[in-house]
Amino acid sequence: MSEASIPDWISSIAAAIGALAVVIGLFRADKKVSEVLRNARLLKRSEIAEELIAIALNVEDAMKDIRNPFDSIPKEKAQDRLYGYQRRYERLAKYNELFQRLREAQIRERALIGDSEVSRSVDVLFDARSEVAVAIEMLADLSQEIDSRPSQEERDQRVRMRRTLYGSFSDADELGSKVSGAVNEIEKRLRPYARLEDTKTP
Repeated sequence: MSEASIPDWISSIAAAIGALAVVIGLFRADKKVSEVLRNARLLKRSEIAEELIAIALNVEDAMKDIRNPFDSIPKEKAQDRLYGYQRRYERLAKYNELFQRLREAQIRERALIGDSEVSRSVDVLFDARSEVAVAIEMLADLSQEIDSRPSQEERDQRVRMRRTLYGSFSDADELGSKVSGAVNEIEKRLRPYARLEDTKTP
């Protein structure tokens, strides 16, 4: 090897080292970007999990308020058979915005987390609200009927509707138990995401 070729040899090594350094640098940068993106996803999942848990708990409180079996009726409305049901419907409508937020949070959970059991539990809450709305309407209609001797089937129907409309969320309250069970399931399945625990998600 001539002296004249030594600089070329050194230049080749330097170029190879430089190229290797670039590759290593790109690899580290890509790994860092991936880690940043992963942390961003985890944070978004944590936020929606926390939000959905909070909304679900508020919905449970709302259902307790709507279905509270104790109510006061002014003396001047004592003979108005529809007044109590109108009050219940107004109470139900008061929480429309809360249920809208629940639907939006459900959609975001499906996109970011995608737990089918969480979505199913949210649907239980919407179904419960629908059942209460139907009970209010049916009992209001039945209260207007003049027939003082309803059939056994009609009496049974009124009993079922009243059990749907009114409830103390005790063990004997079927609808209340369904609502509480759904909220507990949402909280149980989303708590690890809210706490940024290892959920084994990419």
